[in-house]
Amino acid sequence: MKEKCEGIVEWFKQEEGYGSILLSGIDDSHVFVHFSSIVPDSNRFPDGFRYLSKGQRVSFDLIETPELSDGQAKTARNVVILSN
Repeated sequence: MKEKCEGIVEWFKQEEGYGSILLSGIDDSHVFVHFSSIVPDSNRFPDGFRYLSKGQRVSFDLIETPELSDGQAKTARNVVILSN
């Protein structure tokens, strides 16, 4: 299942390449994000290294992934930064 959503970056570990997004309007709902899911943007990421910063507003496709064993059932794909 895929759903278009917006949220705010809760944290992102640049050295590890992953983080967490808080879903807008849903209390305590966290979504996993991996750097490979961030849409490339040559203006924002001129060296090709994609990352997010805490507090950025983003839009993304919410993907339900119940098969993941780490307990994270929702992941973000096609992440676009809306504001810094």
